Formats: sequence, structure tokens, C-alpha cells
Amino acid sequence: MDQHSRPERFTNPILPGWNPDPSCIFVPDWDNIFFCVTSSFMIFPGLPLYSSKDLVNWKLGCNVVNRRGQVPELGQHDAQDNGIFAPTIRYHDKKFYVIVEYVTIGDAEASFGLVFSSSDPFEPDSWTDPIVFRQPQSILDPDLFWDDDDRVLVQAASFRQEIVQFELDLNTGVAGPEKTLWKGTGGIAPEGPHLYKKDGWYYLLIAEGGTDLPHCVTIARSRNPGGPFEGFADNPILTNRNTSEYFQTIGHADLFRDRDGNWWGVALATRSGLEYLNYPMGRETVLFPVSWAENDWPRLEPVRGRMNSPVLPEGDRKVLGSGQFVDEGDELDFAVGSELPLHFVHWRFPPKDSITISPPGHPNSLRLISSQQSLDGKFNDGQGLTFVGRRQTSTLFNFAVELQTPLILYENEQVGVTVFLTELQHASISVTWMRSEDDVLRPYLRFRQTGSRSVGSDDDGLTPLPTKSSGRIKFSIKAENALEYIFSATPLDEDGHDRDCCMSKTASTSTTSGGAGQWGGSLLGVYATTNGGLDKSEVHVSRWRYENLGQMISSTEVIHPSKNK
Repeated sequence: MDQHSRPERFTNPILPGWNPDPSCIFVPDWDNIFFCVTSSFMIFPGLPLYSSKDLVNWKLGCNVVNRRGQVPELGQHDAQDNGIFAPTIRYHDKKFYVIVEYVTIGDAEASFGLVFSSSDPFEPDSWTDPIVFRQPQSILDPDLFWDDDDRVLVQAASFRQEIVQFELDLNTGVAGPEKTLWKGTGGIAPEGPHLYKKDGWYYLLIAEGGTDLPHCVTIARSRNPGGPFEGFADNPILTNRNTSEYFQTIGHADLFRDRDGNWWGVALATRSGLEYLNYPMGRETVLFPVSWAENDWPRLEPVRGRMNSPVLPEGDRKVLGSGQFVDEGDELDFAVGSELPLHFVHWRFPPKDSITISPPGHPNSLRLISSQQSLDGKFNDGQGLTFVGRRQTSTLFNFAVELQTPLILYENEQVGVTVFLTELQHASISVTWMRSEDDVLRPYLRFRQTGSRSVGSDDDGLTPLPTKSSGRIKFSIKAENALEYIFSATPLDEDGHDRDCCMSKTASTSTTSGGAGQWGGSLLGVYATTNGGLDKSEVHVSRWRYENLGQMISSTEVIHPSKNK
């Protein structure tokens, strides 16, 4: 796109892959930049903060949670769906605020609220350790609102199936008593509230129906921030339920204005169609125009893969931040002195010093030291899993790495690549050392998957690694359609050329769709585990590649990179 162009159409999702529960703002003080933050749950770094000038080109600017000490609980819980839920970002008096709830499923009393702040959103160290607040009864999805008298009001979802409000002291974390604002229109799980003031009215936007096919957006308003709130007669104002649209589960919206005063909205959605079986990227962020006349209710445009809007803001790709644009791939050789890219993530915290770029004697490589913990969470010694990955951000892709392994690892040790949703839902291809029938420790290639939703997938497989292998293996995961992954392992010769492929297996994308990982999306990465063994080896990863081959925006249309947006 030309510099300072003004496109008239865009495609969804704007933030593909694991990017649910979006909250966005426009900040003129910061070079007219739009900012969005999304949920991260159990991955670290967490709370990715994206920035854009034109609402079309989005760049990862920073991770709000970028230090272990900010949320140490990420390393202390072993549930699959705990963690950092549904943030809200707001800007007030030259400072950015992100409010969120740390949720412990099954132990609501252990949940607590967090408020992070920063005077420079692109500087990791500028994001503070959080102010912690607690309520007598656990909440979800807190929202920040400053009233005209500068009182800080928090709107949140209560487990009593209602939206509540309380005052919060942002210096001390002291929270006032709760009051009920609205119970919604009768749908289950009223949540995701946001409060806005316009034309003397206070508008309360919420989600209902649960983050599933019945998901929708509803709205109410009042002359007072504390209510009583009256619902809109034409609710819901946004949903794709009871339709055959490719984008489903639309809800959890947030509204904001651009510099020309035009209104916009973001929401979460899944690209699943009504079948709701194959959606490995999980809940993603979509954009839509909003019309909001004076003293009236907002009108939200239905979400589709292709969207038209003559009022998209003018902008360019010159956005601050050290991360990459969300539609970019990876071509990494782990140069000496470099750091892990901003978009790389771990499942909870990895063991300390288990992942190192270009250690002495091994330039242009990523060293992994095996963890006792395995992909399925077994042998958890409290130190974490040696895993590093990135979000799957395109329907069609090719992900590949080269692994240089020692000639001998310890028995049952395993290194490889994985499509990972949770410890209960993932698929992997790896090299592992096992005893053969003649009781000799030998290397094998192993394919394995776990997950009750593994429909139409290959069975687990085990193949001896050729004895003439140089020890270098190219592992790849490819998606040529929206329904399955192709896993392959190919030994390389001394010159780095491919030998014959030793193993090729398929796994359904349903394996990493929904289920125990209904909040998140697929991660693609490398891992190393001893499977409980005390002796640990190190392996070296090189030539990390991720190529975006195409993005599905309907059940029949694929946008290829050269034509994207």
C-alpha cells in the first residue's frame, strides 16, 4: 500500500491467531496511533499490545506482561484455562492503563484484578508491576472509566450473571462496594462490559451468550453512570448467530473514535462456520465500522471477511515498536547478539536458562536444554516446559526448523516441533531415543497427538532414524488447507541437503480447536523434554522459518499474501 493512502476496504481478521477479547483506543498524543490489547491467558510474554496508523496494518509494539515478577502466578498454576483474561486499555492524563483479571478456574476466590500503567507503551520496562485489587466475589472482564468528576469506575462481569460496578483507587488498589448495573437481555454469561459517555448518556456495551455460537453484543444506556440502565429495543446490535457466515461467535466488542470523529468497533470471532469444528487459530480480532448519531444508539456493521468503508483513516506503516507486523512471517537464523523476537511466546514460564541464542561455540543457533516437564504436562517439576513458539497467524502456512542433535541423547528424551493448544490438545513430530528390540539405545522419529477432537488424523507413529543421518533433521509443519496439518521429518546430509523424507503424518486442525483450549489458539514451536528423566541434553535449532501462504476469509475465498489487504 502506498504511503499515506486511504483504503476503502479491508479484510478480517485484523489481528489473526490467538488474539481474543480485544480492547482498542485512539491516542492523538501518540502520533495519532490506534492501540489494541488482547487476552493471553497462560502464555508468556502476555497481553500483546498492537499499534496501527490506519486500522489495517497492525504491528506488535510491546507485551504489557514482559517480566516474570509482574505476574508470578503464571508459573504457579497448572490448569489449562487459567491466567490473564479479557483486558481493557484506556488512556488518561498522559498515561496508558491496562486492567485485567487473573482468573483461576475452579477456585474463584483465588482470582484477583491487576492494573498496569505506562507513560511509554512501546518501552517494556515502562509497564509497571501491577496494582492488585480483590473483590469479595470474583469478577471477570474489568473495564476502566473516568467520570467527569475523575472518579475511577470499574465495570465487570460477576459470576452472579450480571454486570457490576465499583470505584477503584488506582494508587492503592482499594476497591469500593459493588452495585449491580444490568443483567443483560436474558442471554447467558453477560460479560465483557465497556462504559462510554456520549451526548449526556452513559452507554453500557456488553457480550451475552457465552463465547460460543450464540455469542452477541448488546447495549443499554442511562443518564447516570450507576444506572438504572435501559436496554436497546433492537438488541443484539452485533451477532452472526443463526447464520451460515464463516465468521462465528462474534462478541466481546469495544468501540472507539478516530481523529475524524468516525466510530469503529472491534470484537472477537472464530473462523469456523456453523460446523464449529476446525478453527485452530481460535478467537481472533475483527474490525467493523460504527454509525452513531447524536442521542441515538450505535449501529454496528455486520462482520464479514471483506468489509467496505469509505472512511478508513489515512495512515502508513511507520509505526513505533520493536515487533513485526501481524501478517509477516519468520526468517530467523539467531544471529550472535540478537534476542528472541517480540512475538515469540512460551507456555507459562520456561525453565531459566533453558533457551539461549548463539551460545559459545554454536553461532546462529537457538540452544534448548531439555525440561523434565513434557508437552502433556507430565513430570511437572515446577520449573516449566522448554518450549518456544509463535502464534499460527495464517490459515495456510509452512513452518520449518532444523535441529542439530547430539549423536546420543538420554533414554526417552525428545526434541521436535509441535502445534500446541494446551497440554491436553497438541500434535508433534520429534526425534526420541528409545531401546530397540535388541536392547540398544537408538534414535527414532515419533509422531504423536493428543486431544479428544482429533477427528480424521493419523495414528501415532514411530520410525527408526537412518543410521547414516548427520544428526541434522529438518522438521516441518504445513497447512495446505483449513482442515489438516502435514508433519514431516527429513534428515539432512553433511552439506545440508534434504535426504528422503523419513516420516510424514497428518493431524486434523480440529485437534487444536476448542475443547480444553477454547480461550486460545494454536502455537507453532520447538520443544525439548526428558519426559521425567533427571539427565538433560542440549540441542540446537537453526533456520527457523514461517511463511504465510494464505488467509481464508470465507469458506470459499483465500487471500494470498501478495493480494492481502
